[in-house]
Amino acid sequence: MVKADDRGRIKLPKDIAAPGDRFLIIPVGGRIVLLKIPPKPVEASSSWLHTEKDKRELRSIAESQAIKEVEDKLRRKEVTD
Repeated sequence: MVKADDRGRIKLPKDIAAPGDRFLIIPVGGRIVLLKIPPKPVEASSSWLHTEKDKRELRSIAESQAIKEVEDKLRRKEVTD
């Protein structure tokens, strides 16, 4: 658990983030999802991602899927609470 400081910043634990790491922030209602971005995303994905889609389209698909997964998990959590 982390707490925002007086300027609204949060500090992630060392085992999650190192200086210079980049994250994609996805707002999901009153929550946020952080996705760590590899230093060279295209190179990191070139061995398993084969597509004709451009970066913008792939990003939109990834964000939509991430939001759907988080919403599904939150719904399941609400049912069990």
